Parts: sequence; structure tokens; C-alpha cells
Amino acid sequence: MNVAIYSRTPLAAAPLELWKNLCRYTDIKTRLINNTNRYSDGRSFPFDLMAGSPEAEAFIDSADIIHIHNYLLPPLEERLRLGDKQSRTMAQFHSLPRMGEWTRLWNFTPNRFTIRQPLQMEEYKIPDLPNMIDPDEYRPNRRTIGAPIRIAFAPTTKAAIGHPASKGYAEVKEVLDKVARIRAVEIVWIEGMGYEDNLKKKATADILIDDVITGNFHRTSLEGACFACAVLNACRKFPWIYTTIKTLEAELIELIDHAPALRLHQEITRAWIECEWHPIEQTKEYEAAYKRILNDTH
Repeated sequence: MNVAIYSRTPLAAAPLELWKNLCRYTDIKTRLINNTNRYSDGRSFPFDLMAGSPEAEAFIDSADIIHIHNYLLPPLEERLRLGDKQSRTMAQFHSLPRMGEWTRLWNFTPNRFTIRQPLQMEEYKIPDLPNMIDPDEYRPNRRTIGAPIRIAFAPTTKAAIGHPASKGYAEVKEVLDKVARIRAVEIVWIEGMGYEDNLKKKATADILIDDVITGNFHRTSLEGACFACAVLNACRKFPWIYTTIKTLEAELIELIDHAPALRLHQEITRAWIECEWHPIEQTKEYEAAYKRILNDTH
């Protein structure tokens, strides 16, 4: 089976990690095709093929399934219609709030999925598939005994609280500045850098703050679990430490002052992602979805 994975933007590496793990754990022949591999804020991501290249267009033409993330641009829509691939197109929606021309993809195919994150599942109300990451690729660093506790935060937007995409940029910074004044900790502020450098910094953290505003969790939480961080977010799901912006300072002080509790949370997150969120099993869900779409067209 040939699967072309297309994404206009990097989507925080979700399509990239899906492609890598399908290559690693299945017999599916797949290529990742992006229109761009960077954002205007400086974040950049590895890529496979760029849209419009002869190799990308040839693979789309030969693919059994076209897996499109978030947006269908008019040139690709025309190519798929001319190639009679509409029935073999699969859509996967990630963004909150829904932005841009998302309805073009929604209306193009009935084979619709969202990403397995609580607020996306609530918003789209369609079948979900996992946000892939491999804990066998991303492993914890050895921690130095006696070193200051490192607290990392990786905001992807400066949107103010009240905006659906807000991560409380200014408010979290205020809390972290205060904690750094009253405890011997190191703050690791991560923004505007390449994907690999971003992950290297997260891997050095003891505590990783994801989203303490919206009630969702994101790839940051999954990355933190891979690196055996204690992960804080406002999502009432195991194994995260439920934290809001109002309780963030107290939760951080509790973890800083109680090393056994911190170590327990670190061990729990790592064990959870190894056992409950491993791509060996999760790639089977994507493979089954692709096969159902193919069977429905025959």
C-alpha cells in the first residue's frame, strides 16, 4: 500500500512523526509532502518532500491513499479530482479553533478523522487517531544528582488568555519568574527554534509545563512523557498533573520541595507512554483506517 501524507504546514511535527513511525513499524510505503517546513515565528521542522516537486507529484499520482492534514489547497484538489482519488482521500483535522479554508477538505471527503486530544475530539465529533511519538526514539537523559531542578515551558503562541489557542504566555512567565526568585531552579524557556533543538531542551527538563489554560494536552505533554518529565497541564487525564494557571505556582513548589513525589511523577509518565501510547500499536489504527477506505472503494 502506498500512502501519501500531505500537510500544508508542519503541524508541530504530527505528520512528520506519523510518517516516521509508519515507515518504522509497518510495511506501508509512505512519503511526507509539505508546502512549508517552518512557521513565521522561527520554528522549523525536518521534511521529506516539498509539494510541487516532481517526486512529490509522482508519488501522489501513484498513491493508494492520500492522507491530508487540515487543509486541501486548490491545486491538490484539482489533481486528486483529475486522478479519480477523491474516494481514496482521508482527512485529519488538528486545529483549534477551526481556521482558514478547513471546509474545503471537510466537504471533499467523508473519510474524516481528528487527532486524539480531548478538545479536538470534543470539537470535531468524528473518529480520532493518535498523535504519534516513539518513546524508543526519544529517551530520558541521565539526570545529575544535586543539580538544580529544571522547569521547561515551550509556548507556541503569545495569544492572551481567552483566545482558544492561548497557553498563557505572559501569565506563565510571571509565575516562573517568581518561582525562580524563591527556589534554586533553572527555567528553560523554549520558543522560536528548530524541532530537534526544541526537543533537546525539553529532554533536559525535570518538569515540563504544557497547557495550563484550555484543558487540552498537546504534543508537548507527549514529548515530556518520553523524556520522563513531570508534565503539568489543565487536562484531567492520567498521567498528567492537573494544573491551572491559578495553581501553577503551588504545584511547582510542591514538586520542587518534595523530590520523591517529583521522581514518582517522572517514572509514571515514562511508564505510561511506553505502555499506553506506543507506535507499535498505534500505527495499526492508521493502517486499519487506510485499509477500510481502500475496501470501501472496491
